[in-house]
Amino acid sequence: MRLFRYSLLITSFFAASAFAQESAPAGTPSSQSTSPFRFVLNAAVSDGGDDLLKVRFRNADSEKIKAGGLLLFGGGVLFTPSSGPLSVQLTANYFFDSITAKNGDASFDRLPIELLAFGNFDRHRIGAGATLHLSPELEMDFDETGKLTQKFDDALGFVVQYEYKFSDQVFAGVRFTSIDYTADDVEDINGDNIGLTISFML
Repeated sequence: MRLFRYSLLITSFFAASAFAQESAPAGTPSSQSTSPFRFVLNAAVSDGGDDLLKVRFRNADSEKIKAGGLLLFGGGVLFTPSSGPLSVQLTANYFFDSITAKNGDASFDRLPIELLAFGNFDRHRIGAGATLHLSPELEMDFDETGKLTQKFDDALGFVVQYEYKFSDQVFAGVRFTSIDYTADDVEDINGDNIGLTISFML
């Protein structure tokens, strides 16, 4: 249910941005230019990986924080040469999952830096590349346990991504990330995940 709600939130935000762009007055200069560089805003909602934490509420409901979830927001630069179907995208992102309860909260945060190369074919773009997750940290603070923190080493992973071009500004699709998190005296954590993506080109 959380995954569905966040998907609607992200889609609504970028759809509103795209509508505002398309609704600019006719006399307004186009955002496109001859420059091979464009700014990109991106978001994803994902699921997968090992369970890091499970919280059970008093009404018997429960929620999990998983190593591959949940929300990613970021931005960066897209470089597309004037010749050829290839482009390169560099982004800095914030990737997190969290649980909030009356007696405390918990979160898993990391800062992915991603470098992806895309092939562009008509309305499709298919890419792959590296993702470097900086400062992964699991933090929990509940009345019963107090504040606990587990820090992981920076992690290098691999991303495959497909997006469909709905307009010159809006792309949406799916992505798969393969990554593991490690720390001293802790078994390796599998963070592999699959997610829905949306990108807004400026």
